Amino acid sequence: MIRNLTNTSLKMVCIILFYLSSVYANLSLAAPERSLNLNLHEEAWLLDNPTIRLGIDRAFPPFGSIDKDNNYTGFTADIMALIAQKLDIEFDIKKQTPWSDTIKLAQQSEIDMVAGLVITPDRANYLHFTSSYIKNPSIIVNNLDKNGYIGNLKNLYGKTVAVEKGSFSSDVLARDHPEIKLQQVKNTEVALELVSKGKADAYVGNAVTASFLSRRLGLNNLFFSGNTEYSSDHSIGIVKPNLLLTSIMEKALASIDLETREQTANKWFGLRVRPHIQRNTAITLGSLAALLLSIAAIWIYTLNRTKKALSLSEQKIRQQANFDSLTGLLNRRHFNKVLAEEMDKTTINPFALLFLDISQFKEVNDTLGHSIGDILLKRVSRRIKNSVRTSDIVARLGGDEFIIIVKRVNSRETIEKVAQTVRAALKSEFMIEGHSIHISSSIGVTLYPQDARTHDEILINVDQAMNASKQRGPDSFTFFDESMRDALRLKNATLRDLNSARKKGQFELFYQPIINFETGQITKTEALIRWQHPERGMIGPMDFVMLAEESGLIHEMGEWIFETATQQVAEWRKQFSPNLQVSINTSPLQYRENGIDVKDWQQQLEALNLSGSALVLEITENLLMDTSNSVKGKLKELSNAGLEVAIDDFGTGYSSLSYMKKFDIDYLKIDQSFVKNLTADSEDMALCEAIIVMAHKLGCKVVAEGIETEQQCSLLKQAGCDFGQGYLFSRPINAAGFEVLLKNGQHTLDPTASPQISLHI
Repeated sequence: MIRNLTNTSLKMVCIILFYLSSVYANLSLAAPERSLNLNLHEEAWLLDNPTIRLGIDRAFPPFGSIDKDNNYTGFTADIMALIAQKLDIEFDIKKQTPWSDTIKLAQQSEIDMVAGLVITPDRANYLHFTSSYIKNPSIIVNNLDKNGYIGNLKNLYGKTVAVEKGSFSSDVLARDHPEIKLQQVKNTEVALELVSKGKADAYVGNAVTASFLSRRLGLNNLFFSGNTEYSSDHSIGIVKPNLLLTSIMEKALASIDLETREQTANKWFGLRVRPHIQRNTAITLGSLAALLLSIAAIWIYTLNRTKKALSLSEQKIRQQANFDSLTGLLNRRHFNKVLAEEMDKTTINPFALLFLDISQFKEVNDTLGHSIGDILLKRVSRRIKNSVRTSDIVARLGGDEFIIIVKRVNSRETIEKVAQTVRAALKSEFMIEGHSIHISSSIGVTLYPQDARTHDEILINVDQAMNASKQRGPDSFTFFDESMRDALRLKNATLRDLNSARKKGQFELFYQPIINFETGQITKTEALIRWQHPERGMIGPMDFVMLAEESGLIHEMGEWIFETATQQVAEWRKQFSPNLQVSINTSPLQYRENGIDVKDWQQQLEALNLSGSALVLEITENLLMDTSNSVKGKLKELSNAGLEVAIDDFGTGYSSLSYMKKFDIDYLKIDQSFVKNLTADSEDMALCEAIIVMAHKLGCKVVAEGIETEQQCSLLKQAGCDFGQGYLFSRPINAAGFEVLLKNGQHTLDPTASPQISLHI
């Protein structure tokens, strides 16, 4: 009988813990209130972008779900509604998109931000994150009568655990506890029902959601059964590289006052912490008055253990709220708080901010696995900590990004020494489980108060400095200067104008002839995009294509280039040469998922009565080394459709001969850097000859770029090069100019400086 009462006591304690677990979620809501203070750049961005594309988890109550009237409801939904009201904007909410597809949209820059998601190293590769606005411990839930109290994750080894597919818990359990058999289902509701019916041993996941759904579904046999080391800290994820929107969302979240936050939490979490004691239990207790002292002793013992467990859980939650679970460093949220405290001090104490980005980390993860990657991050953290003073502050922002506050800065030379020390520490070899790993770092530096006076400005400045270091090359550090601020303003203005350039008809294709050395004919042309800006004049691709890739506009731009070039070559084939070919430059991003629609391109070519061979797609060498199925599949599809492929700027990247054979490459384009200083006995000549021989052995034709002199042209012909392109023949010219060239049947740009080249039709 006492044993039965002990079980009843334990169950009651577990019920209390189960519902108290959702109390802890509210503990992190107490963020300091701050007014919404947007700067001019942020206000201008909002004016240009009144509607923001928002990705959500549509099946994650009580945080967010779609009701029967197709409304987005829940705690996160209310938070986003408050933000929309404060910023006077609208959210284009992707209500019908499953969570896994929402993540894909973010990876492909097809939405602007994602509400209510957890920071992971993988997501940090393509998202900026705000501070978390709610924290939820991940707990173990089970049928206590069937499996007993579990306690921790190790006691689930060899057992079946139901989790939501694509969730934070699913990812971390698969990574850190492979001994657990995961049963991945479409949502938490299904997972809990499986546990309730005995078809799974336990559920691991968000405490609040488990508590909410258990009550709503009437799963009265489910109980709290243990803690985990994880906490899902919900933030807003902003698709990179939109730092302005990140700053706007950070300010909007901070401006929601504490009272409003608590009201919103109470509305959705509806905490119930008093367990219901069944009548038969009360009768049993009454009939066992003689055992009251024993029962009381059991209760006291159990409750003392529970109190201790709750205290430890609270400490763990505080730890998880402020520190990175992998490295033990400050996390983004706590770092922002510390930075604000440093800047709010009455006496200005100069300090430096160092922002580090680790190169080669993604490659380590991809080739050696996430466990090696995690060990590497821990050791990188240790080396950074050992490179600075104990009074300095080191934090991990997520992924492979770290930041350091170096206090009491007396001179620029002091900071240079710190940066050099950190750089040297990270450059040394890492030996992990028999693998020799070498990494490099890019470090951006900004000074307070010289460079900035506000929290947002100093973070933007150090990010700009770090990006400048990346451009300079590996293992470099760069101090912020005003030119970077000007560059950011120009970048934001360019991005704003680029968004509407296609609709306003500001894009134009220029064409540069490609000469067949054997016949002297103009048999090909390369289409090169230009942007006729209404204020800045003609802008070359170097100044906007990379920005288009970062923002996701490259897909729209790539479609416009394809449509325009194919329509133009169809006309020229009818009028002048039935075999004229046009080549277009493509971005690696167009070969990923949701990139080029090969069937659609085929249909467009058929509508113009063009075969696939009318078009040559120029790709980079490095794309061949991308092992993802989407890239390999796209290249195969294009080849099967008859489109030809050229490797642009050959010799400047890294590729494998086996990959060239595997993907049926048709042309190699020798980079102009090898042609520029070409003489009969030069090393460049030897390289060009080697490339030509190798290409011909592989069944590829060769195009030499950047030919400017007759000597270069003659040497390349003698080496067996098939085609030539460069200023010797013609600069890139607009369609009308190229058409005149075709009509005249000869090249007439500068006949005194170069031979006339006939066009035979």
